[in-house]
Amino acid sequence: MKLIKLLPIMAIASVCVAGQVHAAQDPLMMPEQPAAPLTAEQQDISLAVPSEEVKAVVSEFAAFQLGGMSNALIQDDNRVMSGQQRYTNNVLYYMNVRRSWYITSHRYKKDSYARVALDRLYLDYKEFFTNHTTVSDMNKAEYENQILAILEKNTANMSNDELRFYMNEMVIYSLKEAMRDGNNRVKRIR
Repeated sequence: MKLIKLLPIMAIASVCVAGQVHAAQDPLMMPEQPAAPLTAEQQDISLAVPSEEVKAVVSEFAAFQLGGMSNALIQDDNRVMSGQQRYTNNVLYYMNVRRSWYITSHRYKKDSYARVALDRLYLDYKEFFTNHTTVSDMNKAEYENQILAILEKNTANMSNDELRFYMNEMVIYSLKEAMRDGNNRVKRIR
C-alpha cells in the first residue's frame, strides 16, 4: 500500500529532475556544433545581421574617418600614427572590451559555442582593421562593405538570435565608442 502512494510522487519528482537537467542546457554554453546553412524559413525569422543600425553606424564611422582625420598625426609612445589609425585601433580596443564583457558576464567556457564565435568575430575584425587602417573617398564604399561582410560571414550559419544580437552589438558599441573617444592613450592592439 505504501508503495502505491509513493509511486506518483516518485514519478513527479523524476519528471521535474529530468526537466531541469534538459532546461539547464544553454546552447551558447555547449561546445560548438557543426552548423548547417540556414533554411529560407530560418532566415525569415532570424534576427537581421547586420542590422539597419549596424549599417548606419558603419557608414557614420567611415564618414567620421574621412572627416578631417586623415591628415592629423598623433604621437603615441614615441610612435606617430594618423588619426584614422588611432580610431581603428580604438575600435579594436572597444570591441575587445565588449567581447570580454559578454564572456565574463555569461561565464562562457573556453570551448563554448558563444565564446568561440565571439573570439572568431573579434579576430576577423582585428585582421581587417590591422590591414585597413585608413579610408579614402575612393574606397569608402568598399571599406563599409568589408566591415559588414565580416559580420555577415560570421553569422551566415548561426541560428541563435541571442548570439546574433551580441555580434551586432559588438560592432555598434565598438564603432560608436571609437568615434566618441578622444583618448589617444589607448594602447595599440597587437
